[in-house]
Amino acid sequence: MGPVAEAPRRYRGITASERRAQRRERLLEAGLELFGTEGYASTSIRSLSAAASTNSRYFYESFSSREDLLYHVCDRIFYELVLAVTEATTKADTIEEQARAGLRVGWTTVTDDPRKARVVAVEALGVSDRLDRLGRDIRHTLADITARNALTIAGHGRRLNLDPVLTARSLIGGVVEVLVDWINGDVDSSVDEVVEHFTRLFSAVGAAAVAEEPATRLSPSLTGR
Repeated sequence: MGPVAEAPRRYRGITASERRAQRRERLLEAGLELFGTEGYASTSIRSLSAAASTNSRYFYESFSSREDLLYHVCDRIFYELVLAVTEATTKADTIEEQARAGLRVGWTTVTDDPRKARVVAVEALGVSDRLDRLGRDIRHTLADITARNALTIAGHGRRLNLDPVLTARSLIGGVVEVLVDWINGDVDSSVDEVVEHFTRLFSAVGAAAVAEEPATRLSPSLTGR
């Protein structure tokens, strides 16, 4: 009979691993708050630790640097964004409904909390190569969701006038650029106006992309060939 594993030691009712998880969560919240209000360049590890009510030495048990914390703050926001867009768009029966639902939930997921908007659209830009890659990855993921949903609605047996991946990436790229301008105050349109504008644009492009004749070939990037 093998040795009996010892139960984790508890201090004030929680284990050491649970305390580490709590400290990590507080640091993520502190990162969102300070990066999203004071800015990445103006935020120190000491101020992050103070905001998280922990000692600076505990910072490094969860994150290797300020950039590492910023990366994980962004990653959490993007995860929330993808989940919201996926859930909203899968219920749509038309490309117009898909576009409107996805654009609204995606836009509001980021902009309802100004800290999230500033972090992903301003503070994360140009900080590191992996943060830039993370930004590209989320744009490509949103484009893939858009393309696949549109193909499902239009029908996989239709010939396409436009490559779905290039088209979706172009549209998502435009949304992101306008989002950055909107956050920086260079666009003064309301959320409703922005959503309706892009809904019409997505719908028009979707209608132009689908030909009347049967399909002869789909984009290799979506068929897996």
